Amino acid sequence: MDAKGKTVQFSRIETHDIVHPSDANAYGNLFGGHLVALMDKAACMVAYRHSEAKVVTVSVDGIYFQHPAPVGTMLTLLASVNRAFHSSMEIGIKVIGWRPNEPDVEICKAYMTFVAIDEDSKPMAIPPVIPETEEDKRRYNNAMIRREARLALRDKLVEKGPSSL
Repeated sequence: MDAKGKTVQFSRIETHDIVHPSDANAYGNLFGGHLVALMDKAACMVAYRHSEAKVVTVSVDGIYFQHPAPVGTMLTLLASVNRAFHSSMEIGIKVIGWRPNEPDVEICKAYMTFVAIDEDSKPMAIPPVIPETEEDKRRYNNAMIRREARLALRDKLVEKGPSSL
């Protein structure tokens, strides 16, 4: 493990897909579940690259479906690690849609949390993130706010009993 950390740029990815008829619902738009699967795969690649270890998705927060993606839409998925904690990391994902003779449109965005695991499937330490740009720093700081909110909600629900989770 690199104790000094890794930059956001080190693990940032951009990947593409296109909406086929088999990916669409009865209205001719991309199924939300299919889009989430694409986003999970992109985020997984970022987490894997940052941690250089096996990773698992542990939570998906704030999925914001903003616009439909009709059949024929080319999708660009942008994903990067916002912040790393001890064994977990928050990955931010944005999906942009492109169609001929139309402006690009933000289709969806989300935050996914992954945990790096060792050979025994136990959480393992990962390198910290080194935010370089102002945007990296903003995302880094906001990731801590979201983490604190997630943990506070979890603690509050635990107080209500295990069936509340």
